[in-house]
Amino acid sequence: MKKDESFLGKLGGSLARKKKAKEVSDLQEEGKYAINAPLLPASSDLLPEDMLLEENAERIMLDPTSRENPKFKELQKALIDWINNELEDERIIVKDLEEDLYDGQVLQKLFEKLSGRKLNVAEVTQSEIGQKQKLQTVLEAVNELLRPQGWTIDWGVDSIHSKNLVAIVYLLVTLAMHFQAPIRLPEHVSVKVVVVKKKEGILHTSRITKELTSTTEMMMGRFERDAFDTLLDHAPDKLNVVKTSLITFVNKHLNKLNLEVTELESQFADGVYLVLLMGLLEGYFVPLYNFYLTPESFEQKVHNVAFAFELMQDGGLKKPKARPEGERRKIIQPSSINDPKLVKLKEVLVEWINSTLKEEHIVVQTLEEDIYDGLVIHHLMRKLGGVHLPVEEIALTTAAQMYKLELILQALNQELDSSAEADGTARWSPKLIHSRDLLSTLHLLVAMVKRYQPELALPQNVTVEVVLLEVHKGGIKSDKQIEYITSQSEDTEDCKKDDPIDELLKLETHKIATVKKALLHFINKNMSPLRLQVSDIEKQFADGVILLLLIGELEGFFIPLYEFYISPASHSEMLHNVTLALDLLNDREIQVSNVDPE
Repeated sequence: MKKDESFLGKLGGSLARKKKAKEVSDLQEEGKYAINAPLLPASSDLLPEDMLLEENAERIMLDPTSRENPKFKELQKALIDWINNELEDERIIVKDLEEDLYDGQVLQKLFEKLSGRKLNVAEVTQSEIGQKQKLQTVLEAVNELLRPQGWTIDWGVDSIHSKNLVAIVYLLVTLAMHFQAPIRLPEHVSVKVVVVKKKEGILHTSRITKELTSTTEMMMGRFERDAFDTLLDHAPDKLNVVKTSLITFVNKHLNKLNLEVTELESQFADGVYLVLLMGLLEGYFVPLYNFYLTPESFEQKVHNVAFAFELMQDGGLKKPKARPEGERRKIIQPSSINDPKLVKLKEVLVEWINSTLKEEHIVVQTLEEDIYDGLVIHHLMRKLGGVHLPVEEIALTTAAQMYKLELILQALNQELDSSAEADGTARWSPKLIHSRDLLSTLHLLVAMVKRYQPELALPQNVTVEVVLLEVHKGGIKSDKQIEYITSQSEDTEDCKKDDPIDELLKLETHKIATVKKALLHFINKNMSPLRLQVSDIEKQFADGVILLLLIGELEGFFIPLYEFYISPASHSEMLHNVTLALDLLNDREIQVSNVDPE
């Protein structure tokens, strides 16, 4: 009887019933034997439960060494960022492909967004049976779309639901390529997988290499790639030649509006020239209320670019691959984290929050970990501003927290003054706050202090060094900047903004020279009716005569000669002229309070 109840004898029966300790031990030994066979080195990922296979059944597992492959990690990161961007409107955030995609909900939303097709499935499924049924429906729709196009179907309900990372990544890569996702996948990503198959009661193992991505040309070969894909991949050295040609083309049309472009990246970044160019090319006038002619915030610039993209599509062009906002992220340099002023600011803000919310028994320990879900921000607004919002008190899921943050920050931006609101939309957002971004959290809390408790003494002149990362089609551009969190006059209600001329003088010499040329062109254009020519702004404006005549020309009036000195001979006469010019500007509500006539 003992012999009949051996491991191989029992294998013919049901493997679902509970095994005895001895049988489990035998199973482990069998797995170890297969792993340690000459064909395959041992793999720590092959656990006893992975060996519970029916006859002729097969299981594929990722080799642990491939999990740490940098290119494989880069591929996962690119796919996660793509999914989060596509599903941003659904308030869905994916952090881990294995844990967040196995039940079919994210795959369902992603497929619906990409294909524009609504699937008839339950919104949320808790049971394993329900999840597999949902996956079955989703994958059938995916396969129905992909199979006729020649894609290899290398995934299934069981592999996805069992959190098989290789199958999940392969499915996502295929979807990204099929729908021409506006991302650049790392090339030549391969992983090693362990294939375990049960044959005649014995586990047979092998190791194979699975190719997830090839070259960009092969991955996108079945689609028409644009000229810039080819240029960036094969002839990046020719980029400047192409830029010159584009600038010539752009100026040919923008010159009709007396506009000139010298640098594509900077002058097209706010979307204004892009909108005007579309109007010129298509032969229509774009109403000024449809876009921001002088955008001041990042949000306004994004609006302009997105609007220009809409005009392109209305004109018959394909949807641009680029996203209007690009990819921008500011990261605090590690050297700034322990800056004494920054540490002090964090302490003051934590103490302020705790003292304000003491009666509500809310205690904050760190700004990074205690602010991100919106609860503290909501309580501060309710306590200090009397703002009551229809949001749940405690949001547990990521989707609920993001929805709550969206409502809270929308209300907060309305509470703040207009300048802070415009600035805030670029400095904080639900996505940044929820991702525990310290820089955005600090900007948000400082703005709340200024709005609700301006008498609170915050540390002055707190700055951090940040790295601004911008992801473009050609790669990643990084730039170091100094970010001001509090200014030198933070404790006053009227926080003076930096003077534009002061900011201009901080720029490189060639940029200052460019601005001077533009000013000279503007001045001479308006002084030409008087047959006057300016070649040196500093010298020819010092006595105030040209300045007075220019104001008269711009405003359309004649300044009586007895009111100023047409050829001043002394310092006092020059000072009189300049003072009169500043008075005229102030009469026209042009603020020049920071200019000293002397």
